[in-house]
This record gives sequence, C-alpha cells and structure tokens, in this order.
Amino acid sequence: MAIPHDHYISRVHMRQWAIDNRVTVLRRGGSKPKVLDVGKAIAAEQGLNNPLLEAAYGKVENSFARALPQLIGAAGPPTDDDWRAVREYAVLMHDRYPALRGSAMAKNGLPGGNAMMVPNPAHWGDSDGALDALSNLATVMDREQLKEARLQFLPISARLLPPQMQVLHVGPLLLGDAGVHAISLHPDAETLRSYVAMPVSCDALIVFGRQLPDDEEAIQIGQILRMKVAMESTVVVDTPEAPIIEGFVAEMWSGQPAPSGTGLPSSIDVWTRFEHIPDSRARQD
Repeated sequence: MAIPHDHYISRVHMRQWAIDNRVTVLRRGGSKPKVLDVGKAIAAEQGLNNPLLEAAYGKVENSFARALPQLIGAAGPPTDDDWRAVREYAVLMHDRYPALRGSAMAKNGLPGGNAMMVPNPAHWGDSDGALDALSNLATVMDREQLKEARLQFLPISARLLPPQMQVLHVGPLLLGDAGVHAISLHPDAETLRSYVAMPVSCDALIVFGRQLPDDEEAIQIGQILRMKVAMESTVVVDTPEAPIIEGFVAEMWSGQPAPSGTGLPSSIDVWTRFEHIPDSRARQD
C-alpha cells in the first residue's frame, strides 16, 4: 500500500519559518519550490481528522504557540507549563507522521501505522516490525478511532519522552511533515547517547535525552536532523530565501522521489568510527 501524501504541518510551526508571513514550500512530486502565504492552506488537506479531534489537536498546538517564545529565549525563562506544552506538541507531531496519521482517502490505517508508538528512541524501530499483530491492527480498525485513543494517551506519552530537555541554536534548519526524530550517537564502542529532536524554528531545535548533548553533539544532531527531515518528509518548509531547499532538498528529491522507509518514525544510529559499526552478518548468527 502506498504511503499517504496528505501533507500536514501546523500553521503554528510554519510561522516560525515565516518572514513577512511568507515561507517557501516544496512537495514531493511537485514542480518547483513555491513562496506562499502562511495564512493560506499551504501544507494541509481537508479530512485528516474529524472536527472534534482537530479541535483537540488545536488546543495542543495553541499551548505550544504560547510556550515557544519562552523556549527560544525571547520572552524569559520557560516554566514547567511551557515544557509540558512542548512535550505534548512533540507527541502530536509524532502522531502526524504520514503512516501514523493514515490517509484521508482511506477508512483504515496502513500496515505499521496508527499503532501506540511512544516518541522515545527505546520504542522506535524500523519497518521490519510492520508485520506483527500490533502493526496490522491499523488495517482493520478505523483510523479516527485509533487517533482518538492516541489523543487520550497523549499526556502519558509526553511524560515518556526522555526526561532532559534543551533548546539548541544550530540553524539553519528545515521543517517537514516528518518532524520528530530519534537519533542515537555512538562516539565509541561502548557509549550510546540517544536523543529525540524536533526543529522549533529556522535556527533552533529542541532535544530530549537522558543526558544533555555537549557542543559537538549539538552540531551533529542539527546536521542529522536536517537530513532526516528531508529524507522522510513528503513536504518541507523553509524561509522565503530557501537555502536548504535550493541547496540540498531539491537535489536530493530529484533522486529520491518517495520518502525513505514506510512513512513511520524510525531511529537512526550514527557511529563515529567505521570499525564500531556492528556486523549485520554477526547479528544474524
């Protein structure tokens, strides 16, 4: 079954990329990047959710919008309520992934989609798990019922994100409809440092981890996040000048017409030294 191409990025998030209320948008399969007004329906399609769910999601997005100035350092230190709002919004962004969201044109979800996936590296895998019973549950249940269930568990899922949180200014960054990413760094043979990262503005991201990243890791996370957003998204948003779209994404998409994977969130492991990468043949043995 094909990955749904119902593009969704919240207006709240797009406004952080806007200059004079304008952003540049590029869709897979489209012709060229377009500069559009944020006030118009530029990255969403009707029917993604029923009205009650959309209103509930809107409350989460509005709380994030109120918290964002504090998070990016423009209006004083963030409060506990601000951090709670951004954690819940990160879970909501996770739930908006193409396969988790489901297609507005299909009653049921996709294999592997609409499952109870907590946005935490320990719970993210790859498409190999799409054949188990939980993943196939989406194909026999109404996608809106599954979304409603996830919405009820959203506060719990937010608390299950890694506990430490920090905003990193490592721009320029890219926004896509695949917006939350799990990244595990392996600086040596024994050390594993895992993070969940989400871009929050054109020059800042928020990272969740069991420990906070050092300066070198922060730069590395920013670089990986730009790549993963581009690889896994069906639509991306940049500032009107579009330096990342023009210099990176457009060329990548010319050779990668479809998103990587199955539209599901997936973790990525990054090793500093080639000899530390596990041998897939040894794992099979």
